Amino acid sequence: MVSLFWSIEVERDTEIRQQPLQVWNEQILELCPMAENLLGQIHGWDQVLTARYGDVRMRKWHGDRLVFLGDAGHAMSPQLGQGVNLALADASCLAACLREFPLEKALPEYSRRRGPSLRYYQLATRALTPVFQSSYELISPLRYAGFRISQRIPFFRKMMTKSMAGLMRGI
Repeated sequence: MVSLFWSIEVERDTEIRQQPLQVWNEQILELCPMAENLLGQIHGWDQVLTARYGDVRMRKWHGDRLVFLGDAGHAMSPQLGQGVNLALADASCLAACLREFPLEKALPEYSRRRGPSLRYYQLATRALTPVFQSSYELISPLRYAGFRISQRIPFFRKMMTKSMAGLMRGI
């Protein structure tokens, strides 16, 4: 199964949907010809969902007999594509904490263990979202150049790879 995320300002959603679907398809195919088979499965705007998101920032991810996992505890921009990875890591960490400690100690331990990683991803998404979603034309060439250069520097390449794999444990 595949999902396609097309990032736009939410205010433009109605305007875009008033155009024939083919106009949208052509814009995507111009950027990514490999998307043709995927787009061929979309026959109407009713198959295209508008997703909105908001950042959720918490200092701790537990309360009294309560824990926040996944987007409930750390919703953020989908630009990094880490929602499912982080939710699975949350669940795994919570399960380990519950095996090791009684409930009243397991939940604070969960927040302690997950905190550095979650704070890293929250910072990363907050820093990168404006770069990915900017409507300023000047940003695109700078973004592409920055990523090309950082891919060639071992430290940054390793950090980007670990980030995309959901393996960053803090800064």
